[in-house]
Amino acid sequence: MSTIIRRPQLVRTARPSRTQVAIPQKAAARPQVPAHRRPAPPPRSPNFVPEAHVDYGRTLTPQGGVAITYKDIDQRLRHILARTMLWLTFTSGEASFIGHHGAYHAAWLSIALIVVVGVVNWLIVCKPIEVLRTIEVRPDCLILDGQDVFWCSKMEGGWPTFQKGSEGQVLSGIYGTRFVEYLTVRRFDELDRAPEVLASHLQQAMQQLWTRPF
Repeated sequence: MSTIIRRPQLVRTARPSRTQVAIPQKAAARPQVPAHRRPAPPPRSPNFVPEAHVDYGRTLTPQGGVAITYKDIDQRLRHILARTMLWLTFTSGEASFIGHHGAYHAAWLSIALIVVVGVVNWLIVCKPIEVLRTIEVRPDCLILDGQDVFWCSKMEGGWPTFQKGSEGQVLSGIYGTRFVEYLTVRRFDELDRAPEVLASHLQQAMQQLWTRPF
């Protein structure tokens, strides 16, 4: 007898029609808030932090001292001569040009132009030259700009102190048998407090390095 093998038949399920598929509804649109009622965004962290000590610094030296750097004006004679030469050179050249091309104008006009040019040139060349100076306090001496050395043992009458001068705060005192003005700290604007900060830091350095324990 022959055996009959029946194959399982696949059962097909009817696909749901498009009308039967649940289509998600769109999210409800958020109500628009007027610009003037919107909350302010949180403040961002600043990328640039302004420097508190402008043109000023205080560091420790390998010799065991404290070096203070501050801004000053260079008033050496060579800069004064250089300013004068520049002013004479540019003013004479411009005066020659005005006199050559101003022959068709009134003489007073040429003179007025030369005066104006001279004043403008002087305002340009007389700009002060700013430099950074250093005062270093060591356990046995005071060094200015790495060159002038003043020994602590020869400071008769106590440590140098700041006194008010015509151009700023002047550090002065008796050294040996002479009254010496060590340096001048100038104030560059109304908000500049570098003289007070330098005086405080210098006093602290002297107190720490020059005070001998009993």
